[in-house]
Amino acid sequence: MSKQAEAVSATDVSRKPKVVVCDHIHQAGLDMLKNDDQIEYIFAADIDKVALLDVIATADIAITRSSTDVDDKFISAAKNLKAVIRAGVGVDNVDIEGCSKEGIIVMNVPTANTIAAVELTMTHMLSCMRMFPYSHDHLKNQRIWKREKWYGYEMKGKKLGVIGFGNIGSRVAIRAKAFEMDILAYDPYISSSKATDLGMEYTTNFDDILSCDIITIHTPKNQETLNMLDEAEMAKMKDGVVLINCARGGLYNEEALFNNLKSGKIRFAGIDVFNKEPAINHPLLDLDNIVVSPHLGANTFESQYNIGTQAAAQALNAAKGIEFKNAFNLPIDENKIPAFVKPFLELSQKTAFLAAQINKSPIKSIKISAQGDIAAYLKSLMTFVTVGALTESLGDNINYVNAEFVAKDRGVLLDFEEEANTSIYKNKITVKITTEKRYGVYLFNYFC
Repeated sequence: MSKQAEAVSATDVSRKPKVVVCDHIHQAGLDMLKNDDQIEYIFAADIDKVALLDVIATADIAITRSSTDVDDKFISAAKNLKAVIRAGVGVDNVDIEGCSKEGIIVMNVPTANTIAAVELTMTHMLSCMRMFPYSHDHLKNQRIWKREKWYGYEMKGKKLGVIGFGNIGSRVAIRAKAFEMDILAYDPYISSSKATDLGMEYTTNFDDILSCDIITIHTPKNQETLNMLDEAEMAKMKDGVVLINCARGGLYNEEALFNNLKSGKIRFAGIDVFNKEPAINHPLLDLDNIVVSPHLGANTFESQYNIGTQAAAQALNAAKGIEFKNAFNLPIDENKIPAFVKPFLELSQKTAFLAAQINKSPIKSIKISAQGDIAAYLKSLMTFVTVGALTESLGDNINYVNAEFVAKDRGVLLDFEEEANTSIYKNKITVKITTEKRYGVYLFNYFC
């Protein structure tokens, strides 16, 4: 019996499921846990992380934030753990593969701080255009009244390049449009209509973005987006461009950013995130044409309330076996799924991920057909293929639980079909991915 099955058995028969809060979350979330008599609630946010390992030994559900690493030690100590809820967006401190091996479901709270991140981006944009933090310091701290020193720029009529037009980027664009800015969206993984229906421009040519007056980035951090704007890209930008990054550290090459801010090629930058944090001794802090904040994207009372209550709700549902919302992984109980199925699932997901990288274009449809014994698991195959195909564009925002809903929201048609077994092989799978690009049809066959 798997660890997850053992945990469910133990909680169903002999005791209430135990939820341990490892890091601080909003009091409203704690109250939800405290007031639910169907679970045992333990608050362990203030204890030493070594002592925490003893506390989680009997936990069924753990709620963590960035202060607790869900690493080998944590996973080994948590003998009964069946789910981890990362109260926030990022899961950099969670060993998802390690959790998967032990049948532990990993979930996050992906949209709780959306508005906070959007509004912080607008704050940085306005601060850069009007140099507000510097004029504030001049008057309040230095007690100098010198109006002629602080001539800024208006946002009206400026062209804003938005890299990544997802949940946050699109909302930034909508707010910027209210400032009468011209918006240019770059996101090769969405349909152009998502931008054009809002009265904005859409491009698949990244160089178009580099010609904008202001550039803001809202993408996941992965191999494709790391150092997405480096010396070569910055050299193509117009003189006096303004750059904003409230997404992930390292999306702009920090050395190139420093050099171009210092030379004046980049007139101003608004930065909330850094490659290595805390960034208290970063060279960028020595410049006088940059506005910085210490990773405050989620730091509003509203977003902290949302994060705390949503994490608590997910913990309660997971403890009761109701649902595992926003799960990153899908533990496979080998007692229920034959061993031969798992390699097909993994191969299908990896192949779909490869196809998405080969043709960086919005996906229109995914179709899976199967022959033989594997055909009984078509729905599971579709889930894995969908996650693989959309991970390239969505990163952490796509998972095994929400794959079907996300695909529907993006207009991706999902179809699967069981075929008569006419092949000489025992099992056969065909995956067909169609994209908007010409010749963007990828067909893969697996046999065994």
